[in-house]
Amino acid sequence: MKYAVIVGTRPEIIKMAVLIKELKKCSFPHLFIHSGQHYDYHMDGVMLKTFQLPEPDFNFNVGSGSHSVVTSEIMKKTEGLILREGITAIIVHGDTNTTLGASLAAAKLNVPVIHVEAGLRSYDKAMPEEINRIIVDHLSTVLFAPTREAQDNLKNEGITKGVYVVGQTLVDSIQEVSTQIDTKNILNKYNLKAKEYVFVTCHRQENTDNENRLRSIIDNLNELSEINQHRVIFSLHPRTKERLKEFNLYSKLLNSKITILDPPVNFTESIHLQKEAQVILTDSGGLQEEACILKTPCLTLRDSTERPETINCGANRLVNLEKDNIPNIIRNSNVLKREWPNPYAIDIDAPSKRIVEILNEFFS
Repeated sequence: MKYAVIVGTRPEIIKMAVLIKELKKCSFPHLFIHSGQHYDYHMDGVMLKTFQLPEPDFNFNVGSGSHSVVTSEIMKKTEGLILREGITAIIVHGDTNTTLGASLAAAKLNVPVIHVEAGLRSYDKAMPEEINRIIVDHLSTVLFAPTREAQDNLKNEGITKGVYVVGQTLVDSIQEVSTQIDTKNILNKYNLKAKEYVFVTCHRQENTDNENRLRSIIDNLNELSEINQHRVIFSLHPRTKERLKEFNLYSKLLNSKITILDPPVNFTESIHLQKEAQVILTDSGGLQEEACILKTPCLTLRDSTERPETINCGANRLVNLEKDNIPNIIRNSNVLKREWPNPYAIDIDAPSKRIVEILNEFFS
């Protein structure tokens, strides 16, 4: 076998980092490929340093563009790579355009697709990621589901062969960075006190590209900072910054109780800031999981989620930006309780290592 691990965005690198390192320990040949879908250093390149990963063997440098343009470019370059390098299986993660493009190229060449984080469903096809994850799951030969619920989603769609429940590889990544620096050092760096601030991220296009939704988020943050004695820490995504300026909303964040982290914090600092936050506000799928694992309550700035396990266990709540008032939710609900069963705590301590073991068995 000759594997190619193909990633293209910050979340993919975070969740695949330990798996890539486990593969490096093996004797069989493999390649580490970056599509270049994310190319900002603070969003992507710094992750290689965080996890002490080698430079990718190849970088497609596809850059930004529409969904179709990026996906088609990745398809073409993946096809060329497979044919040129003799790749016999590709490993992809999640639901990005990189994942879709690489999987389509491999499937059309009858090269097995191995999908890490398979089976997630929001049942909202207005989300491009939902389309991506459905297609990739149905193209895949081996599917690694993070939870039993994800396995059930696959079963409901007739996918039962080659499915393994291995837990969430994010657990490996959190464990790896948790000891890199003392949490107190991070709090001191930003002059924060534990449980006396709200940690915020926002980057999904349904929020950033919709002026009314983005305005509602900013208004809620301002109200929260005014009526709450706690600070708001906003880790600012480059695309969100562009849209805030385009919609003349950036100046509304210039509040003494709102701290803008620009560029956004790296994964290590993000984990420590989430761990000690009073509550997390986000539209990120990954942060919903991180908050759940770290035992920090989460409010998700979306109408649906592909991580219903976090809702069902009580760690997370969806926010309707047209109807809900975030400060009222925080004041008047049980959202700040920190006791819930961890849906990602299954009988596998090291998901990434287990994935490599299964691949060795499956393709032997």
